[in-house]
Amino acid sequence: MSANDQPAVPTARVRPERRLSWMWIAPVVAVALAAWLVVTSVRDRGVLVSVQLPDGHGLKVGDEVRYRGITVGGVTAVTLDDEIANVLVTMQLDRDADRLAVVGSRFWVVRPRFRPTGVDGLETIFGPRYLAVEPGPAGGKRQRFFVGLAEPPVLLNTDPDDLEIVLEAKRRGSLRPGAPVGYRQVRIGTVRSVALASDGGLVEARVHIAKKYRELIRRGSRFWDVGGIEAELGLSGISLDIDSIEEVIGGGVAVATPEPEDAGPAVHTGARFRLNERAEDDWLEWRPTAPIGSDLLPPGASLPQPLRATLTWRQGLVFKGTRSHSGWLLMTEHGLVGPADLLRPPDKADDGTTSLEVSGQRLPVRGAPPWSDNGIARLDAAIETSPWPIARMRRARKPEDCIAIGDAGAAPMPLATSRLSRDGARWRLDSAVPIGPSWHGASVIAREDGKLVGIILVNDDDEAEVALLPAVE
Repeated sequence: MSANDQPAVPTARVRPERRLSWMWIAPVVAVALAAWLVVTSVRDRGVLVSVQLPDGHGLKVGDEVRYRGITVGGVTAVTLDDEIANVLVTMQLDRDADRLAVVGSRFWVVRPRFRPTGVDGLETIFGPRYLAVEPGPAGGKRQRFFVGLAEPPVLLNTDPDDLEIVLEAKRRGSLRPGAPVGYRQVRIGTVRSVALASDGGLVEARVHIAKKYRELIRRGSRFWDVGGIEAELGLSGISLDIDSIEEVIGGGVAVATPEPEDAGPAVHTGARFRLNERAEDDWLEWRPTAPIGSDLLPPGASLPQPLRATLTWRQGLVFKGTRSHSGWLLMTEHGLVGPADLLRPPDKADDGTTSLEVSGQRLPVRGAPPWSDNGIARLDAAIETSPWPIARMRRARKPEDCIAIGDAGAAPMPLATSRLSRDGARWRLDSAVPIGPSWHGASVIAREDGKLVGIILVNDDDEAEVALLPAVE
């Protein structure tokens, strides 16, 4: 073997071991933490929104932004715009209040405003001003710049199904934006604006009627100005004609609708009526039967008118006494419908002593009612009131959103599906729903179609349930 053929001697190659030094971990963690803090801060900070106003009215940095009395942000800057013609207010809305700043949202400064009918913004007399917001339609496109209102809006929370009409008058009289529109001295609407007609020949007032009362307004309805005081001097002294204090001080409009045969059809938005200077005597005697609806029901759906009823009887072996039990009954085309314990004699009642007092009448109650099922009964009786039609009654298959109606003068009680649980032929009410003995017999109306689906039953332990109607034929 020659020297050139000798094998090569292996040599070692030394490679340094690569290890992540602990000294680099701390900076990486610090950078990641700082980035997380920045992202969190930006996310929680909310959004910046600018509003252009004709006057700041003393608004300053740090004042609140409120929606329905709840603080949803704060003012971060108050400056003049580039043309020095308006005030530019920058606010920061809370993160969860971002949906308030959408197309159609309205902003205005709340401040003390003294009017004939009272004081607005009373809390700002001694406290700071604040910026109020009324959001646009739900699901609207986000917006970051708005032109604010010089004055608070006349109406808040309007509904697309509300009615708007136009009144034509020879002179303005007591008409003003915000003036009430009354039916039998119950407010059913508001005057939105007052202006001259385009040719200057008349005064036109835009009037807003709430959805629940729109069926009252018919082609034959009559409107008149009720502002001020009318005085008449006679031999017996001075006679004053005053409609209501609110209307005397601040002006207003009253409306009357004739009986169905003279009322005419219902009107639509844009309908025009003449505004009379005073009412004729026969207008005040009209008694129409227009259905009164609810904002919680579909358009055109009316509310039932439950009747307060008291069942009285005598009982006792030695010491006899009179007992009573009260609740609500609904007059239907088939008779009085309500809790069975109001429509039959109690087990311990003396024979022939049980009677039902309802709508100013006393009806004898003898034996079992002609129909009874699931705690609901029917009594054959005729009460002078508009009966609830059978066509507006149905059977409910599962819990659904409803409202309970007892006293017609009180607000209906919403019954959300989440507060109802099925228990056989009844729905159990969550104890969080404030339904007590005064609701016994109240009508339960489905919000989907405005039909009667059940009756509220309250037991001796003040536990409330909805007894469902059977299949209605």
